[in-house]
Amino acid sequence: MNRSAVFSLEEVVTAAYCALDDALAEVGIRCENGKLIPRPGKPPDVDDREILCLAILQELLDFESDNEFHLFLNANPVMRSLFPRRLSRQNFADRRALLTPLIADLCKAFCDLNDEGQPPFSSLMLTQ
Repeated sequence: MNRSAVFSLEEVVTAAYCALDDALAEVGIRCENGKLIPRPGKPPDVDDREILCLAILQELLDFESDNEFHLFLNANPVMRSLFPRRLSRQNFADRRALLTPLIADLCKAFCDLNDEGQPPFSSLMLTQ
């Protein structure tokens, strides 16, 4: 019998963040003062790991539009509680673009950690 697991949104967010943390460790990337990529300036208000986690969630939850995802983040009480410090839509897009060089390394690490050649979470179904 082939059953798909059903997870709450909070469980999916937690799993995505933990998988991201594992993948960062796998590729040897450490976060320093909220930054995954060294750059000048003070620590960001929103940690780079949170930005990457949100980018992963945008894909997992199948939001093609940055604007729709941003509206969802601000309207959903679970997301507001898990990510209390949110950026404007444009700032989120800019930070995600800044972190793009990490994405290829992280995709490979996700696949290696999953030991199947495919990223984790591929068969998730969310509860409403």
